[in-house]
Amino acid sequence: MVRSNIKSNAITFNTVISAYDKCRSWENALQSLSGMARSKLELCTISFNAATSACEKGGHWEQASWLFSVMSKRTVRPNTITSSAVISACETGGPWEKALQQLNAMARSEVQPNRITFGAAISACENGSMWEKALQLFSVMIQSKLESHARTYNAAISACEKAGQWQTALLLFCMMAQRGVESASITYNALISACEKGKQWEKAFHVFVMMSQRRVEVDTITYNAAISACEKQGEWEKTLRLFSMMVQSKVVSNTVTFSAAIGACQKGDKWEQALELSQVMTQTKVELG
Repeated sequence: MVRSNIKSNAITFNTVISAYDKCRSWENALQSLSGMARSKLELCTISFNAATSACEKGGHWEQASWLFSVMSKRTVRPNTITSSAVISACETGGPWEKALQQLNAMARSEVQPNRITFGAAISACENGSMWEKALQLFSVMIQSKLESHARTYNAAISACEKAGQWQTALLLFCMMAQRGVESASITYNALISACEKGKQWEKAFHVFVMMSQRRVEVDTITYNAAISACEKQGEWEKTLRLFSMMVQSKVVSNTVTFSAAIGACQKGDKWEQALELSQVMTQTKVELG
């Protein structure tokens, strides 16, 4: 009878912690976990997973990592869900090194990572501007025969974009198409930006045209990246064409847009167009920084 009550109490606590996880109340989740310990109830993988997930959703990677260490001390075996939650917490706010440490810990514990685990680790490296590490993880994921989803590809392409690795970004984009993974605005934006940083205005413009043909939503980020790519190479005609398309499409322009467009006109000695753009900028009350 006593054992039955203890089991019932443990289930109740786990249910409460899971509820706090779903509503992103990480502090209450940790308090409930502490309550279990004080009540001398058995803390199992389910208990820790729910609390770790709550910390991850609340953006508290330190607490998520701490819970993982507590599991080891209590000889509670972590699983893929546990490690994925810790890595996801590092992805959103923690250091990329911690995400990789967690991935290595999984290998030592013989816990198999899944595509969510790899996706979070790749995103953590992308956020830390570690494009080479992001690609290494992506390669390991492919070799492990895990199916990559759009989020993983986008993180890898964004990592390349930040480093100006336009060739690799294009290669990943082609892989997406070959594997039937659907690309979205975020994919194209990162690709155009990668081409812009690599001074490949023609490729950036080609990707932009491809977006229009495929009816992918084009936003301010898209236009700014394409306009900046053309401006850097002095392609004032293409720059003005893009600017005109932006106005016709009623996409909001900003400081970056006008700076690039005016800069392109100046490089092409088109001072009348540059002055005209400056007047439009003043009329639309955009301040040039």
